Order: sequence, then structure tokens, then C-alpha cells
Amino acid sequence: MSKVEQPEMILKIVFAGDPGAGKTSLLRREAERMFTQDIVCTIGVEFKIKNYKVGKINVKAQLWDTAGQERYRSMSAPYYRGK
Repeated sequence: MSKVEQPEMILKIVFAGDPGAGKTSLLRREAERMFTQDIVCTIGVEFKIKNYKVGKINVKAQLWDTAGQERYRSMSAPYYRGK
């Protein structure tokens, strides 16, 4: 999808799970096409945008990486609800 094309669909994809499960690795692998073993724990929430072409439909995916530690759950909970 080129930069001038508007998305016809927007998806919000939230990576949630226990600490060390690989959420950040999945996010970076999909959004940046890279893999790194040395990743620092996510604090709060990180997100990336990825554009796809599915058939003839332009899709914009918002990829949200939430922190797995219990102390950050209150910060990441609103992202599950779509706020």
C-alpha cells in the first residue's frame, strides 16, 4: 500500500500475555521484519502501524504491545477495551 492510498479497514491487534512470552518479538518481527534476542521489557504500551493489501482492500493494522508485568496492567487494560 503506498502512502497516498487511504485504508479501507483499520484493525487494532493487541499482543497480551505473560512477561517474557515474546510479545515484543512478535511485534517487531511483523512490523519491522527484524528479530532481536536482546529485548528490554516493555513498560506500559508500545505500538506500531503496518499497512497490508488484502486482495483489493487496503488495511491499516495498529499493532499494540502491552507490558506483561503485573504492575503495568492498569496502564495496558484500556487498550484491550479500545480506548
